[in-house]
Amino acid sequence: MGKPKVMVALREQESVESLVALACQVASGMEAELVALHVVEVPLPTPIEAHDEVLDHPGKEILERAEKYAAQSFSRSVVTRLLRARHAGEAIVGEAQEQGVDCLVMGHRRLSVIGEILLGSTVQYVARHAPFRVIVEIPPVHRT
Repeated sequence: MGKPKVMVALREQESVESLVALACQVASGMEAELVALHVVEVPLPTPIEAHDEVLDHPGKEILERAEKYAAQSFSRSVVTRLLRARHAGEAIVGEAQEQGVDCLVMGHRRLSVIGEILLGSTVQYVARHAPFRVIVEIPPVHRT
């Protein structure tokens, strides 16, 4: 059995620092390698393998930001993975299994009351199908 692995699934720029920080703390505690993953959800009419830099560019920026933040703030290197898929949840679980991940860190955005109740389809899918530990970071509610 190799070195433990922690994967952090990143969706948007706004949550990169908090999720990478949490993943780095978990990885440090486990003496684990760290993998950062971004899944590009490709719309149905577009072929998954289509050469389209517009699709991939935001994900590449997210992963670059994750690498820089982990290196600067935690002196930790990160292996990055950019995948394309129709459904992020399936891709996250599949990639984590393929990578032999022991723990997955991911976030949940508070979009609506229904979203809070249902936890979002990606988080739900991962929680139901992951054969590894899953840590979900839910940001605090900002009161005005």
